[in-house]
Amino acid sequence: MTSLHHIAFHCHDIHAQEKFYTKHFGFKRVWTFNQGQVNEFFLIRLGDCRLEFFSAPEGTPGEVHGGEQTIGMRHLAFGVDKLEPIIEGLKEDGIITDPIISIDSVPGLRICFFRDPEGNILEMMEDWPANA
Repeated sequence: MTSLHHIAFHCHDIHAQEKFYTKHFGFKRVWTFNQGQVNEFFLIRLGDCRLEFFSAPEGTPGEVHGGEQTIGMRHLAFGVDKLEPIIEGLKEDGIITDPIISIDSVPGLRICFFRDPEGNILEMMEDWPANA
C-alpha cells in the first residue's frame, strides 16, 4: 500500500457538500463519474486528500445525517496554517459560533470542531507538531 486514496460519503446533497469543502478548505473537483446523470458522483481533492461524494440511497429519510457513531468514523481532521480566516468564513455562513479550543497536552495546539452540511464532524488543527 502506498497511501490512503480517498474517503467516500453518502450525502443528501452532493453539490452542497462540494460547495462547502471548496469554499472553506480549497478543495477542487478532480473527477466526475456519470456526469449529469441521476447517479453522478465525484472526487474533490486538496493536496493528497481526496473526498468522494455519492447521493444517499433512495428512500433515505431527510433527518438522517452524518456524525459521530458508536463504531466507525468519529471525525475528519484537517491541518491549517491559521484557524481565524477559516473560522470567519464559517461564522459568516452560520456554521460555528465560539470555536477555538487550546489543548494543554500539546503545547501551542489550537483546534476547532464543527459539522459540515451533512452533519459529519470536522476538526481543524493549528500548530500540530510536524513529526507527530
